[in-house]
This record gives sequence, C-alpha cells and structure tokens, in this order.
Amino acid sequence: MFIKNIIKSIKYSLRCINFKFHKNDTSDPSILNKAPLAVFTMVHNEHQMLRIWSSYYLKQVGEGNVYIIDHGSDHIKPLKGCKIISIEHSGIDEIDRAKQIADFQKNLLEKYQFVLFTDCDEFLVARPSNYLSLVDYVRNQKNPTIQCVGIDVIEHEADLPPVDWNQPILAQRPYGALRFWSCKALLSSVPVTWQPGFHTCDAPVTLDTNLWMFHLKYADQKHLLNRLKLTRSLKWSDRARAMQHGASHRVPDAAMIRFIQNFQKLRHETSLETLDLSKLVETGAESPMHAIPEIFLKAF
Repeated sequence: MFIKNIIKSIKYSLRCINFKFHKNDTSDPSILNKAPLAVFTMVHNEHQMLRIWSSYYLKQVGEGNVYIIDHGSDHIKPLKGCKIISIEHSGIDEIDRAKQIADFQKNLLEKYQFVLFTDCDEFLVARPSNYLSLVDYVRNQKNPTIQCVGIDVIEHEADLPPVDWNQPILAQRPYGALRFWSCKALLSSVPVTWQPGFHTCDAPVTLDTNLWMFHLKYADQKHLLNRLKLTRSLKWSDRARAMQHGASHRVPDAAMIRFIQNFQKLRHETSLETLDLSKLVETGAESPMHAIPEIFLKAF
C-alpha cells in the first residue's frame, strides 16, 4: 500500500508540473484557447434546487459554461445558458456515478482551464472581499486541485418559516456547521478520480480558506424531508446498499430530524470565521453550528 501511494503521488506530481509549466507559458495555444472555468452537476428530479443552482453558477461563469447531466428525471425544463445532457436512469450505483463524473470532468478539461463539479445543493463562493467571481478566483489560482471550507447550512431554529427560494437564501438561514465531509476537492485543473460520495479523491489537494462551499441540504426541513422521501424510493444498486453508499439518503425521517435538532441545541452566536478552520479540516474535525460570516450572506 505504501509503494502504491508513492507511485500515485509521483504520477499526480507529474500532472501538476505539466499544469504549472503550461499555466505560466502564455504562448501555449492549448491554454490560450481554453475558457477559464466550467461548472457541472448531475441531477435526478431536482427541479427546485436546480433552478437556484443554475442561476447562481451562470452568474459566476457565464452562459454556455454550465452543464447539467440529467440522470433520468421525469422531466426537465430547458434552462437558458445551460447545456443539458440526458442519460438513462437504471438505478443508482455510486461507484459508477463517480466514474461518469470523472470522465465528464476529464472531457471538459480539453476546453477549460479549470472544471468544477458540485451536487446541485452545493454552492462554492470565493471570498467576496478578495474575488469578483469564481472565474476571477481561478484566474488567480496556482494550485491544481483545491479543497474548500465546507459548511452545512442548517435550519437554526425549530418552526422557522420555510425558505423562500426566490429570495436570497443565506440571509434566511445564516447559520451553519463546518463538517469535514463537505470540505470537498471539487475544483481542479487536472483530471481527478473521486471516491463515491466525492468527499475524497486520488489527488493531493490544497485547502484554501478563501473558498467556501455552502451545502443547502439541511437548510429547510420540509424540503429536506420531501427530498429524503424521494431518495429512499430510488432504485439503489445491491453494491451501493452493501457498501452503505448513499446511506444518508435513505435514513428515516425521525433520524434526520434528530440530526437537525442536535445542531440546534448547540448553536453558537459567534462567527465560523473565529474558528481555526485549517486545523479543523486538516484533522477531520467538525464544528457546532455558528453564524455564517456576514461577508457571505449576500452571495446567493
């Protein structure tokens, strides 16, 4: 295992050296002809969240640079500025899904300098005081694969009004918890192979505390439970069930409600920014629920 890890690290380092060499070589036509950033997701019947996701990322990267892999939705409306690729839905297998995502990312890298993959409830925000957009961020990025600060946005009190999805969301749900599993490496300039769930990958990564990811799965309990009802009913492969892949999408409502309530009981009024974010991520630790820094609240 030790030797395999060394070989993997050497192979990846060679890819990174190639990236750095070409990035600084402005005469290289393969770089000059590439757009800075593409974003893509894979969805199945995510009609509410997909509209919000596409609207946000179109503002970040521009029309024509947002891709949606539709995994057999009952229907999907055309979304202006987005390219929709439909594939058959024959069930869910997270290993197969991870390979499909990796292959699509690799293909996009032929046309783009960086590619970002997210689930459609995940919103990456480059610190607004430092960057104008994600495109601005990657234009100033020297690292090939970047790990974000992952924040689960959580309904912070019982009996809050439902989220108005037509209004800025973080202003309505201004609390979250840093959770290691949301600190993903989803943005890269080189081909990446992810483990099922996309929480880890085969590449050495660089954590950047200027890049935050806000995960909205837990932001609205009603929406969460409706989505959970759907995902429990999906056809999961025998392999996925045996390996517990996607298990969090199949839990009973009562377990999910307890999960939310436990965070609500331990809510802190101090900002997430006051935490030692790098140490938390590097040690695989998590935080209680804290206030989201004000600078991010107008991001979407």
